Amino acid sequence: MSTSKKRLNNDTRINQNALKTSHIYFDLFKILPLLLIVGILPFIIRLKLVPLEGPFYEFWNGQSINPDFFTYYKQIFIYVVTAWALLHTFLFTKKIKFTKAYYFMGAYGFLVILSTIFSKYPQIALHGFNERREGMWIILCYLLLMFSTINLVETEKQIKAIIYTLGASGAIISLISIFQYFGMDIFTTEFAKNIMISSEIQSQVKDFNIKFGEKYSYGVFYNPNYLGGYISFYALLMLSFAIISNNIRERALFAVFFILSMFALYGSRSEAGVLGIVGAIGLLILVFTARYIIKDKPKEEHKKLLLTRFLPILLSLIILPVSLSYIPISDNPLTRIRTEAVTLFQPSDLKGKDYKEIGPINDIKQIDEKTIELKIYGKVTRLNVDKDMNLNLIDDNHKLLFNLKIEGEKQSSGHILGITEYPCYINIVDKGNSNYSIHYYYNDRTWEKLDFLVSNGELSFTTPSFRKVDIQKDLYAKHIGFEERGKLASGRGYIWSRSIPLVFSNIIVGSGQDTFITEFPQYDIFGRQAENMPQYYWNILTDKPHNTFIQIGIHSGLISLLILLTGIVLLIFKSIKSSLNEGNINITIAIFSSAILGFLLSSVFNDSILAITPMIYILLGINVLGIIKSNN
Repeated sequence: MSTSKKRLNNDTRINQNALKTSHIYFDLFKILPLLLIVGILPFIIRLKLVPLEGPFYEFWNGQSINPDFFTYYKQIFIYVVTAWALLHTFLFTKKIKFTKAYYFMGAYGFLVILSTIFSKYPQIALHGFNERREGMWIILCYLLLMFSTINLVETEKQIKAIIYTLGASGAIISLISIFQYFGMDIFTTEFAKNIMISSEIQSQVKDFNIKFGEKYSYGVFYNPNYLGGYISFYALLMLSFAIISNNIRERALFAVFFILSMFALYGSRSEAGVLGIVGAIGLLILVFTARYIIKDKPKEEHKKLLLTRFLPILLSLIILPVSLSYIPISDNPLTRIRTEAVTLFQPSDLKGKDYKEIGPINDIKQIDEKTIELKIYGKVTRLNVDKDMNLNLIDDNHKLLFNLKIEGEKQSSGHILGITEYPCYINIVDKGNSNYSIHYYYNDRTWEKLDFLVSNGELSFTTPSFRKVDIQKDLYAKHIGFEERGKLASGRGYIWSRSIPLVFSNIIVGSGQDTFITEFPQYDIFGRQAENMPQYYWNILTDKPHNTFIQIGIHSGLISLLILLTGIVLLIFKSIKSSLNEGNINITIAIFSSAILGFLLSSVFNDSILAITPMIYILLGINVLGIIKSNN
């Protein structure tokens, strides 16, 4: 062969390699918005002081400014990246793929919009509530990210890029969590402080602290349960790709990622994370059994397949409970799961009882616009505002026990009432515009108190944020199930029992995105004391149901929840079914389905949050894409 021909062949190969490389870079550029969601989104943490007004203030805790580290800038990031992903979709997609999944997505999106239109609080429904920010626009962004994933992702290399990005991001989160467990929290360092808080705000905020007790991890999610929810799908993906990869370096890398995530789960002590991983691994075993043993595999290969595919899964199932057994019993998620499962099926002593009799608060009545009657520990007193703006405490024999001028800021001193063995006192705060808040502490040792508002000479019973309470309706809420199980799963039993009726009152359309705080019976005093909830809990705002499915049912209606669940269940079923077919894409989507199942199981105990949920919609999009390719 002549020199010129050799040179021509070499040039051709160089050009082909360059063209191939440019194609790879272009394919990665197309999915760059998706990579930013799975890789960067959880790390967007920066303080924004958000002034509150309207319903955002009315339903909050009385503070007019909300210091938001974890959601304000994430919301903006999701808006920008979603718009970018849509731009790429319409610029770089020759033909929009058709899938029946669009019917489910469209129906769910339509009901979200409809619920927003009919919401009593459209501002909240559109933009989301304080420290959550999952309004209608964000839910539509989730669906659009799923749509973009279906149409932008074309090759296995792109899927692998998403997995690698997620793996590296999760490894960093796991390392942060491990250091937190050992008391070395990066968020308490000066370096993190300078990143998360602007110099202007630092001059105003002298100190801040994020702490959940010793040997607890929360990663970058501000709550250990959300870290557990993240690990519930992340660990399963890392374990699966460590098993199926044919590249020894990839296997080692994903195995390291998986082990790090197990240490992070150990630090979170999250029951939700443990349940999610165990359930997902169970599905994974079924998938691998169907794929590698039952289908067209001779018996002589079974032993090899058991060692290479199943032994790592079985080891992970053994290592998880063994490692968790070293956590003290009181903090061990496995112990709590077992204890609470037993408690769930024990008979209740509350059926048929009058919750008011349980006490300490036996009754509250509005006698007239200036007088409220209280019955505490069986003793009756009345609070009255007279024409001279004095606050009077009167016993049931109409004897004056105590009075205090309502002006400025005052606090009574001494033991003003003899209804408990602890000192009782009244604190008056001038709120401006002839409004005065009254905090009536009837047990100052445990800070048990009731709140009132004097406005234009009239006395009202209120929440801690001084929103007027309807005494006839709000002090005793409807409930379904979980009687005498209020403390189940860290108080979730009580929240769920009062939230389930809200789902059934929002069948066709919901109350609007993120409006749970406006719907939940925040001042169900008699119910909370009957469930033996700590009395400081009475004054804590419940702004989320701690259950994604209840959350969706209330916000966008029961029908939307059924549509979404039906679509996801069908998707998982088709993915598992397709895993029997040859081809890497089929086993990949079956793995993604197992990871999604893990997240869904953890979602029984967790809410949807900005830092995690967009990733799940991207995984769902890849699953839909895989089924399209499998069918073709």
